[in-house]
Amino acid sequence: MGGDKKRSRDESSEIRISSFIGEPSLAVGSFFNGFNAPESAEFQLYHKKHTNESIFHGETDKLEYNGIPEDDDNSEYAIAVYDPTHKSIDIYKAPVLLGSVTSKAHKHVKGPAIKQNNIRANVQRNALGEAFGTKKAKKAISDLERNRIDADKLVDAQTDIIDTVRTGTDSLPTRDQLTETVLNDRPTPVAVVDATNVEDVYPIYNIIPKRELNFVRVDPILNETDNEKRVEQLPYKESPFINLQISRITSEDQKQKLQLIYYASLLIGFYQKRRLSNKVALTTELNNPAEVLVDGLLERFTILKPGEFGRSKDRGFKVDPHHEDKLLCYLLALILHINNFIVEITPLAQELSLKPSRLVGLFKALGGTVKSATVAEAEAFGIPKSAASSYKIASLKVPFKLPQMTRRGRKT
Repeated sequence: MGGDKKRSRDESSEIRISSFIGEPSLAVGSFFNGFNAPESAEFQLYHKKHTNESIFHGETDKLEYNGIPEDDDNSEYAIAVYDPTHKSIDIYKAPVLLGSVTSKAHKHVKGPAIKQNNIRANVQRNALGEAFGTKKAKKAISDLERNRIDADKLVDAQTDIIDTVRTGTDSLPTRDQLTETVLNDRPTPVAVVDATNVEDVYPIYNIIPKRELNFVRVDPILNETDNEKRVEQLPYKESPFINLQISRITSEDQKQKLQLIYYASLLIGFYQKRRLSNKVALTTELNNPAEVLVDGLLERFTILKPGEFGRSKDRGFKVDPHHEDKLLCYLLALILHINNFIVEITPLAQELSLKPSRLVGLFKALGGTVKSATVAEAEAFGIPKSAASSYKIASLKVPFKLPQMTRRGRKT
């Protein structure tokens, strides 16, 4: 009996690599959160001969999908396909491509201007079609002539047409309203684009409403000298970044920075507990912060679950992909304030269990700059000089330029 079990374990572990396909025939597309390609979409993968790079293109009736390599991703990826019959694995080299979606209706097509001087050619073509064309061609010419608009007959109706157009466009939003709508849809806090000081690009009150910041009471933490007891009073106690920052608070004039650290701990805790859907359970998990702070989190970073009734504060909620990005962007903006507008990508990505490439995308959505560490920065962060070129650092600087609406998400 024991021998049979041992043989079964041995047989199940005999998996061999059948083949390795080094020429990319597959690719992994990285799109924004919540992306879902329709079944009608058709995709093609292309390879550039000289640069050995891969791109993909796909489209439906209304949308186009394009994928290009990531500039700062030097990693190599592969997909393993398991054959249970032969207990073998085929490995395919598969690059990760940054995907974008474009509406065909709003696509700008570059091309030479076409002069409208071909009226004579049209007349000649129609005459040839009527004389020698097929029945189908003749019918098309006849339909075109019958449907042609006589401009002279429209003179009397000109006023009516203008009034009708004016009435139909009254409800359309203005350019300013469209701009405001786009800004409100961004997952980032409201930015002051013309700020001259980096501290004013994302003002504190655009990250934490003033009324809520007044409820972040940190005097008991400030009066405590034991750092472990300080950490015990935070909403989330397992953050290496927050625990290091709170140990550096030593004087009364750092009270506002301590408030920012406390709220950052609240955001990290909410992100780690984002699967919860009950306010009471969430409040308990976050070490019972002020109710106004929890209500603010639910208002800005969640949506109500559909099909539920009762008072809004008693209904279940969830963090959808868009609000997850928003939560992370507000957290990163706050961390930039706390850490003098320079942040190490790798340790923060590990703490939040995020791929570094996604964290880079979120910093870029905030208008930040992501570059390899300099030798001086590597020395300051305790990184070997040999690893500086591959160690990413995010920073925020002025003059500030508001980035386009692009969002990175999980690879699909």
